[in-house]
Amino acid sequence: MSGRHPKALVQADKRADPVVQDALDKGYLDSDAAYDVPGLASHAIANDARLSVARAARRQNLSPAAWVADEAGNPCYKACPAPDSPHRVRFKLWSKDRARGHVFQQSGGDPANLRYNPWTAGRNHRYSDSGEPG
Repeated sequence: MSGRHPKALVQADKRADPVVQDALDKGYLDSDAAYDVPGLASHAIANDARLSVARAARRQNLSPAAWVADEAGNPCYKACPAPDSPHRVRFKLWSKDRARGHVFQQSGGDPANLRYNPWTAGRNHRYSDSGEPG
């Protein structure tokens, strides 16, 4: 064994790098405007593209918000009514400072108001026979 972490041996997914770079070149960074990638053949393909866009943005030290949408641009989730119809990926890009400011504004500075708090998630969740949180 090489002594490296197994994920370090996997090649980075760079398929969406040109798309993220195009969004940056067109001024979508910190603009609250969504960039569209239309013409994806199915929900599964669009979801794979969504993951690739998010990875590409994070590698460039950006905070992405990427989602799958139907042809009309409406968000489409796991329970897609037409998974084999054409879909698109929409995403927004923020700098880390702008993303932190947005989270602070949304939470009012109180971590209890966060939708997801990574510091408390999964802690103090012990199994209890009584049914009470333990």
